[in-house]
Order: sequence, then C-alpha cells, then structure tokens
Amino acid sequence: MIRRSIAVALFTLALATAAQASWYDDYDAGLIAVKKGNWSTVAQKMSAAISQNKTENSKARTYGMDFRNYRPYYYRGVANLNLGKYDQAIADFEKTGGPGPENLGDISTLLERAKKMAAASSEPEPAPTPTRVEPTPVRPTPTVVTPPVNTPAPVPQIDPGQRQRASSALASARQKIEGAQRRRATASPQYSQASTIFNDATTRFGNARNNDDLASVINMAENAGDLAELAMPPTAAPSPVIATPTPSPIIPKPVAATTQVIDEHADEVKRALEQYFAGEFQEAAARFERLTSEMPNNGWIYAFLGASQYSIYAFEADENYRKAALNSFRKARRLRTWNGGLPSKYFSKRIRNAFNEEG
Repeated sequence: MIRRSIAVALFTLALATAAQASWYDDYDAGLIAVKKGNWSTVAQKMSAAISQNKTENSKARTYGMDFRNYRPYYYRGVANLNLGKYDQAIADFEKTGGPGPENLGDISTLLERAKKMAAASSEPEPAPTPTRVEPTPVRPTPTVVTPPVNTPAPVPQIDPGQRQRASSALASARQKIEGAQRRRATASPQYSQASTIFNDATTRFGNARNNDDLASVINMAENAGDLAELAMPPTAAPSPVIATPTPSPIIPKPVAATTQVIDEHADEVKRALEQYFAGEFQEAAARFERLTSEMPNNGWIYAFLGASQYSIYAFEADENYRKAALNSFRKARRLRTWNGGLPSKYFSKRIRNAFNEEG
C-alpha cells in the first residue's frame, strides 16, 4: 500500500508539472504560426497559452534558466484583427505590454486600426431610395428621368507619399544591414534580429493595403536599421602590422569612448561601454546607473545611460524605459554642451534623434 501511494503521488506530481509547463509549448507553436501568417492557429495557440498563464512578462521563466518574452495578448490581438474579430482584437491590444520576439507593429497603430475597422463594420447599410413613378402627362413631353445613384462608401486609399516613405525606410535599413555585413558583424545577435525584422517589414510592404500597414513597415524598418548599426564583429586577435613611418593603431570603440569619459573609475566605465557596444543593454544600463552616483557631474555617463535605456525601450516597448532615457538625456544636457548633438560613431540615428527632440 505504501509503494502504491508513493507511485500515485509521483504520477500525479508529474501530470501537474507537465500541465503547468505546457503554456510555453502553445506559445512557441503560436509564434511559428505567426511567421506563416496562419492567424486561426495563432489565435487558438495563444488562447491555449493564456488559459494556463494569463500574465505577460518580458522574461517569463519556462524551466531551468530558459525564459520567453511572453506576449500572447499581442499576437492574439493581431490574429483577431486579421480574422475580422475587431472587438476581440481591441480587448487584446489593451491588455498587452508590447510585441514579443516577432514585431508586427506598434501597439497604438494596431489598436487605432482595429477601432477604425470595428467602427466601419458597425455602420448600418444605407436604405435603398424608393423610385418615384411619374404620371403620364396629357401632352407627352420627352422627360429624362435620372435614377437615384447610391454613392459607394470611399475605399481606403494608400497615400503615395506614405508608400515612398516606407520604401525609403526599407532602403535605409538595407544599407545599414549591408554595412554590418561589410564590417563582418553577421555573427552578432543584433544583426540576426535586424535581418529578421527587415524581412518581415519587406513582406508587409508587399502586402500593405492601407496607410496603417505602411506606418508599421516604417517603424519595423527603423528598428531593423538601429539594430544593424549596433551590430559589431566579434573581438579578434590583432593582425600583424607592417611597420610604417607613422603607424595608426586601430582603437576599438569601447577604448576610444573610455578616453573621453575617463575618471578614477576607468575600469568600471570601460566595462559598461563594452556591454553597451555588445548590445547587452540591461547590464550596461545597470552599470551606468551605479556610475552616476560615483560620477554625478559627468555628462557622458548620463548620455550612455540614456542610450542604454532607450535601446531597451526599442526592444520591449516599455514606456517606463523611454521616460527614464529622456530623463537621463536631460541630465546629460545640463552637465555638458553637446555641439551638434551626440556623436554618430557612438550612438545610432534613432538615439540621436531622441536626444535632440528632448532638447
């Protein structure tokens, strides 16, 4: 009896553990369906995941040290939008905190589109206008009777200027990705993410039906371009240099930037910059945050802190990171005069624009 009780308990525990852990299987299957555009499957799998784990989390733990950027409401909202279930899509977009591994567009843009489609679908059909029958006159006089014309509802048109802007954004992103290829940064995670987002944006551009679709393409292309600019080649051993009369040593970006923000905390600054240029923005932001208490009057520290926070915002679409970044940029401006803004060799175009707009 004791053995049987132990066996039953272990079996029950195994079943409970499997049931508890199965949400991420449905979530992963839903992400595969997202890439294929199979929206019915996406809605089904994301609903199954939500039924077992209702809380979104950018670092949802599955098992061991495996984590997921868990955003099921975002993908179910996109699926419902494509399936014509606009009210359900609106409800999902109002619950989600942003895109997960696959960025299909900004939440505000998608939500606005769902609301427009819901409003359009709820409008009643116009009642037919009755045709008036004219009596036959005593003296027949030729009369031209114009039948009533029901003017069809205007079909949403794509603004040629918006299409051109989307095309230019894709071209700019392609150039930045090719630049990353030329500097041999194809092994970096930023390059891989940039390529995935760029390919998705190109597909959406070909299937765009309205200006909202093109706005999503522009946003995705800008994200891909920013990631491509951050892609750096792996650190390699220096190649033998043939002696010349005036040799010019190649200085890595982290070392060059360190010379401008150097202080008695040089090692800590250098490590923070290495993490920033390697795309480890969470770790870099935490390290720069600590440095602000040790170097409170150094504008460079606040500039790199804001850049790290804004890069996290670009990945996770968390408004708190954007607000923190703008606050850091304000402190950087108070501590230092930036002639021409942030230098382009250390900061991407999007970060420089955010810095300039805050000013």
